[in-house]
Amino acid sequence: MNIAALDVDGTLYEGTLGFSLLDELHAFGLVDAPAVRQVRDTMRDHRRAGDRFRDTTERASDAYARAVEGVRHADAVRASHLAWRRVRHLLLDSTVPLVESLRRNGFTPVLLSGSPQEMVDRMAGELGIVHRFGMRLATGADSTYTRRFLSLPAVPEVKAELLRTLADRLGADLRTALAVGNSASDRALLGAVGHPVAFEPDDALRALARDGGWTVADRHTLVPLVNALTALAPRPRCPAVLVPVPSLERNLHAHST
Repeated sequence: MNIAALDVDGTLYEGTLGFSLLDELHAFGLVDAPAVRQVRDTMRDHRRAGDRFRDTTERASDAYARAVEGVRHADAVRASHLAWRRVRHLLLDSTVPLVESLRRNGFTPVLLSGSPQEMVDRMAGELGIVHRFGMRLATGADSTYTRRFLSLPAVPEVKAELLRTLADRLGADLRTALAVGNSASDRALLGAVGHPVAFEPDDALRALARDGGWTVADRHTLVPLVNALTALAPRPRCPAVLVPVPSLERNLHAHST
């Protein structure tokens, strides 16, 4: 099996997918306005951090966890469906053709995102993607969110380790794998595969791509460039065995704290 790891925010989606969920929860009266503003402010700082992203990752993630602490998981899932209907038009025009091109060339797409799992699930459902990993918070005995993370792919090493673990379970070779990301926080993910693609990269990632000889693409060139990279990849000799996502995710919780 060949796999293609796809970042979400800024790569497949215009903006930050998690904001839509917070806005919906605020509309329901489950998250207050100051908490939403705090998340937006810290995420703005995080996006501007460039190669200093490590300094802001923890702060941005903690702000989100504080905002939704005490919200019932079932309410967040319901809100995510409404939020997705409202923002699904923000998928980049290149996203659907990209996924279709990957599948035609025998690649299994995988979503890896620092945005909430509830919203990543909605996008995955829209695109027909089985394997998807987002930010996950633990719940207490009353099924409300705590501030303990089960998975935090915003941490670069976690995102790369999620991909390695999935590749091991699927029998995929990362030397023929492809990954697409748009910021310096994707450096570990892109460095883990044989075909890294820097998509409309920030300055820090552009420098890494130049030094590493990585492919650089924008929304107009992404699909033809990826199609050229994947069309020449070796095809698996036997059908791939799909691993159920829930059981796989349970095994991956140990990679985040």
